[in-house]
Formats: sequence, C-alpha cells, structure tokens
Amino acid sequence: MELTNVNVKMMATLWENTYRMMVTDQNNNYLASARLIVSIPLPPEALPEGAPEVEPQLTVLVEDGVMSSDDIIQFETLLSAKIREKFQYEINTLFFFYPSPEDVLSK
Repeated sequence: MELTNVNVKMMATLWENTYRMMVTDQNNNYLASARLIVSIPLPPEALPEGAPEVEPQLTVLVEDGVMSSDDIIQFETLLSAKIREKFQYEINTLFFFYPSPEDVLSK
C-alpha cells in the first residue's frame, strides 16, 4: 500500500516536554506508536560564557510500527511535516530512532 498521508494523535505524558503519539495512515489504519521528546536549549543567561549556540530539536522514538522498510522515508517525510505543523514550524530539526532489529528479533 502506498503511504500518502499520516494522522497524528499526540498526548501529554507525566514528563515535561515528552509526548506519546499514535500514527495512522490515510485510511486510519495503525502505523506506529512513538514518543516525542522536545529539547529546548537553556536560556543564554543560564549558560557559561563562550557556550555554543544550539537550536531546539525534536526526537521521535518509534516504539512500534507496522510499516515496511520501503515506507520509512515516506513515513518520516509525512510525519515530520505533521509534527512541524503541530509545533507551528518553530522547531525544524527532527531525529528519528527505531528499535534495533536485534531487539525485535529476540522477543
């Protein structure tokens, strides 16, 4: 099946700046569950002199997914657009992490 759109349901967790996501495809079929971690830099006045400047970033930990390896690039492209939209395009950097195949195979 060709992946043409994703829908994202995002819920707050008990941790600050951490969200749970459920991702479905254009037919509302389950694709993945993930954890989204928002990393916001400390304010400049809280940093030591000469500290490097960093940009905020989003980390997506895909915990479970049913998409094929052929769909991962399209999945990340569509999901990145939806997440950036939810954060009003203020955070541009996203990193995706997936379970290691060894972890999945040894279950």
